Amino acid sequence: MVPLDLMSPNDCGVIVEMDGDPCFLKRLEEIGIQVGCNLRMVCPGSPCMVCIEGKRLSLRLDQHAEIYVCPSANQSSASM
Repeated sequence: MVPLDLMSPNDCGVIVEMDGDPCFLKRLEEIGIQVGCNLRMVCPGSPCMVCIEGKRLSLRLDQHAEIYVCPSANQSSASM
């Protein structure tokens, strides 16, 4: 399990834990970012860009939330 902000470009994984401000976490879930989702890191940084279910999303988590990912050996597990 690694924090989202330590992933490299094109790394894939499954979200296994989300921690932080409950209001911010609820907003992330509303836009499709939740435990169990496959994702691919497109561009790390702050903000970072991730691809989840074919959608590219730009995230600036800062102190509001931490997302933990279980890396996947299959680099195509998240839709491009």
